[in-house]
Amino acid sequence: MHPTLGLFASQFTKRKPIKRGLLGDIRGKYLYPIKQTKITPPPPPKKPTKPKEEKETVPWRTQATYQQSLKGLYGGKHIQFGNQISDFGNKSRRTWKPNVQRVKLYSEALNEQLIIKCTPAALKYIDRKGGLDRYMMSMKDKELGKKMYDLKYKIQSKIIEMDKERNRLSRLDVVKEGDEGETGEKRIS
Repeated sequence: MHPTLGLFASQFTKRKPIKRGLLGDIRGKYLYPIKQTKITPPPPPKKPTKPKEEKETVPWRTQATYQQSLKGLYGGKHIQFGNQISDFGNKSRRTWKPNVQRVKLYSEALNEQLIIKCTPAALKYIDRKGGLDRYMMSMKDKELGKKMYDLKYKIQSKIIEMDKERNRLSRLDVVKEGDEGETGEKRIS
């Protein structure tokens, strides 16, 4: 044992008993007192918390950035960020915004012209689909903002109403044409 440790060992033995030897604690060979662990009762059970109210999920799209795109047909276009680099290599932040135009688009179902904010990309998609109504019906609800979601379902309800009316009229035409007796003679009314 080191001579200086012997000086301190006598003080430690007065305070607390020291465990030594192979079966003693790891700190026993250094002659430090062993900390006795206190047995503490388990903490009381936590009070049941109120279940968190789940946020209402909406069928239309929501997003944190560039919320302007939720109010029109942007065809997936979004604001972009980058650097403008000078001749000397200095970088300064800048943005590239979509080319948004206010456009009058005709809806065949509603039979009116609607003023909608559009990008040229969205106008190209509308032409490919064959008009505003077909484009809106092909869009998923999660791709549209609230305003366009409402427009889509306004168009959809009008189309369903028109189909019902068309079916009703076609049944009336069939009844008028097939208004024959059992002998095959046409009735004159």
